Amino acid sequence: MTKNQAAKGPAETGVAGTQSLSRALALLKCIGAAHERGIELAELLVATGLDRSTAFRLVSGLVHAGFVEREADTKKYRLGIESMQLGLTAMSRAPVLVSCRPMLQSLARQTEDTVFLVIRNGDYGHCLHMEEGSYPIKAHTLMVGSLRLLGIGTAGLALLARLSDAEIDALYRRHRDEYDAAGLTRLRLLELVERTRRQGYSESENLVTAGAGGVGAAFEISQGHYAALSVASVMSRMNKTRRTWVAGLVLEEVRKAEMQLRAALQ
Repeated sequence: MTKNQAAKGPAETGVAGTQSLSRALALLKCIGAAHERGIELAELLVATGLDRSTAFRLVSGLVHAGFVEREADTKKYRLGIESMQLGLTAMSRAPVLVSCRPMLQSLARQTEDTVFLVIRNGDYGHCLHMEEGSYPIKAHTLMVGSLRLLGIGTAGLALLARLSDAEIDALYRRHRDEYDAAGLTRLRLLELVERTRRQGYSESENLVTAGAGGVGAAFEISQGHYAALSVASVMSRMNKTRRTWVAGLVLEEVRKAEMQLRAALQ
């Protein structure tokens, strides 16, 4: 986005009375483009051509509304939960869901358990779809449409393990209170990540939901963007032997998903 494109107001758009809206949206677009690394106010000024007081006022309004969040330590801006929810609402018809639904259904048939498709969005995993198996006792560890911090839950752990150690450290610093509330110290989180990388899949026992366990694996849906498949059930059905068997099924479906998605992009 050029400075002129970002700073367009009503004179350029021909719509009267929308200057503040246009400027706020320009700021939001810039923040979205830099979401992964975060962006400082000074960089926003350069990108949009706005003066400091105007930019700060508008971005503060976006923070207050939940569309943007500001890190307390670095003062950098990132997309907030409300922005993510808006974007992810459109994901109900996403190509990845169309491609992966048969695989979720296959896993649900084979395991008889609940299968989830979770896509990464910034620091969070978004549950895009769920397929229930025939086993009468369900493990609804996630709800479709919900957001959960990466590393919390089987799918989130699989997605977290795809990040570099430096990215994981930065994410932990940003959300330390949330990890503490989930009983995850930095050391424990790194232990879980290391096990996931070593095995090629994540596994959990009472990690989020008491009495539930599961396995999951992440896969690349496009360059630098990841999703994960996970299977959850009650712990009586998720001993180590069965988790290993289920993990083999999940990894095979993940391999198929990556092949299909790559072919679709060619």
